[in-house]
Amino acid sequence: MEQDRPISFFSFPGTAAAAVNFYVQLFPNSGLIELTYFGDEQPELTGKVYNASFTLMGQSFYALDFTPKEAPPASWQTSQFIEFSDTHLFDRIFTTLASSGHVLMGPEPIAQFDKAAWVTDQFGITWQLVHRAA
Repeated sequence: MEQDRPISFFSFPGTAAAAVNFYVQLFPNSGLIELTYFGDEQPELTGKVYNASFTLMGQSFYALDFTPKEAPPASWQTSQFIEFSDTHLFDRIFTTLASSGHVLMGPEPIAQFDKAAWVTDQFGITWQLVHRAA
């Protein structure tokens, strides 16, 4: 991965592998780069994700697992913002994220966007999805 730039890092309560696989299958131009697991040195995390590096729509991301007790709480204070040029892709991504998640807003027109939505997915990550009217 490239250095000298911010990269989003997701922390999960033991669900990192499922989340990463879900994301790389959902978003176009995405892929798993590396997935490593905790060994026996930390029995409460054996077999859970020690480090996941992956791309979503060409952007780099990292993820790891915590025990459910130690995982930071999910919050929509921070979110991933994606501006779509394709309304069908917006609709597909929104529908998939919302189907097992929680819609906080939209989709609805706001300012320069004909569609805007906030949705927290089944893994606790919040996404701001927008589509700009042509």
